Order: sequence, then C-alpha cells, then structure tokens
Amino acid sequence: MGSFSWNKADDLTNTENIAYDRLFKFLIPKEFGGGFIKDYYQDYGYLGTKENGKPKYDMYELLAFWNKVEGLKYNGEFPLMKEIDEYTDENRNKGIDIGCYDKDILRLKYPLKLVSVSFKGTYEVLDKPSLGDPDQGFFQRRRKNI
Repeated sequence: MGSFSWNKADDLTNTENIAYDRLFKFLIPKEFGGGFIKDYYQDYGYLGTKENGKPKYDMYELLAFWNKVEGLKYNGEFPLMKEIDEYTDENRNKGIDIGCYDKDILRLKYPLKLVSVSFKGTYEVLDKPSLGDPDQGFFQRRRKNI
C-alpha cells in the first residue's frame, strides 16, 4: 500500500491538496448520513480514530460502498459508513479499482469530496470532486491560480 492523497474539492484556501497531518473535512452524501468528518490526514486514505487508537474508516472502502460496487463484504446489514474490519482490504481494492484515477473519479455518482475546514456547504452543493494529488500528500502545495 503506497502513500496517496487528494486535492481539495473547494478553493477556499491557498493550499490545493490534503497533506499529511493537516486538518480537513471529509464530506458525506446525504444518502449515507450527510454531514462531515473533520480530521487530520493520516495517509493511506484512513479517516477517524477508533477507541483503540486505530483508524476507523478507509476512504477507498467507503467509496466502494457509496457507489455500490458488486461483491462487497461486510457483517450484518449494508452499512452507510462501514468501519475498518477483516473485509476492508478486499473492499478497499474495489474502491481503488473505481476511483484511483481522475478519469474514473469524474464518472462516479458519489466521488470523494475532501475540503478545507472553512468550507460551510454540503456534499450535494459542491459540484467538484477531489481529484488525485500528484504529490501524494507529502507536503502542502499552493494553488497556482491564486
């Protein structure tokens, strides 16, 4: 598993990407509970923290669930926000298959939308998804057009 990150889906700040250990918001579509999770970027697409200190969500796995990829594995009923478990690695790979490249991200019904902490809107009002960060989140990158 390699490092990666995304560019912000908003343009409210001078920083274009989501960099390691920087605060951001992860927007959640209304169909999957709405709202957002505010967190520091942990690398590898991890999001949130369980009580035991381990990551709570995998963004690529959530991407697979939101876009209802066939063959997903989970316990119980279909989860709106599936937490990391024994099936995550397999489900994550399905999310990578549908959303690793910008051309694929642009075709998804529910792409990831990561934004600045100051963003006040919802998932639905933001028309642009988060595309891949060529610098993989190793450092903050300033916008070229500002």
